[in-house]
Amino acid sequence: MYSNEREREILNLLTENRYMTVKDLAGLLFTSESSIRRDLTSMEIKGLVKRTYGGVEIAGESSRIVPFSTRIHHNIAQKKAMAKKAMTYIEDGQIIFLDQSSSALFVANELMDKKKVTIITNNIEILASLSQSDLKVYSSGGYLSHTNRNCLLGEDAHEIFSKTHADLCFFAAKALSPEGDIYDFTREEILIRDTMLKNASTKIFLCDSEKFDKYAGYRQCSLKDIDGMICENTSLGKYEAFFS
Repeated sequence: MYSNEREREILNLLTENRYMTVKDLAGLLFTSESSIRRDLTSMEIKGLVKRTYGGVEIAGESSRIVPFSTRIHHNIAQKKAMAKKAMTYIEDGQIIFLDQSSSALFVANELMDKKKVTIITNNIEILASLSQSDLKVYSSGGYLSHTNRNCLLGEDAHEIFSKTHADLCFFAAKALSPEGDIYDFTREEILIRDTMLKNASTKIFLCDSEKFDKYAGYRQCSLKDIDGMICENTSLGKYEAFFS
């Protein structure tokens, strides 16, 4: 989908800022404005962005969802740090829900050498990754999301999470508001995650600090509704109550 790596970076910046000028993008990406304009023309043809006079914005709600292949290369160090911390919660014999997020994939990768846990997920990238392990891994089933192609949705996906009780659920989302509410972009993914959270004894939010003080389209839950939050930055005082 992307003709060059710079297009990925442009989409990452627009996801964070919603609207940017060509001049701003050129400055941040250390390239010429003419090169940025060529990239934006290509991205607009693909339906990823909408150009306006002097700038660009995300084309629509579905395209605000950065492709999974892009997200797994974003904030790698932070996600690895959170995944390593997540391991301290995990014990042999547990059943673990992992959601469709890229942060959950990093947790799955840390689990590769464990032998005695069971993973249930609607994330096809996690299924592919853990196929190389000796873990017991269950796919939720369901249909591929139109906007998030690593994610399984629908009644079949709901059924396995509603009929299973997990010891732990690790999940991520797009934003954490100043009021402590967790938000994401699509209602369908919110509903699947609701079922996971309802049927897990311990619910742990994986949230790198760049998501703080932001909003997205749909509210998932409040920090008060979960058991903990793992973040790579524990120096932010107002969130310290949720660190372990």
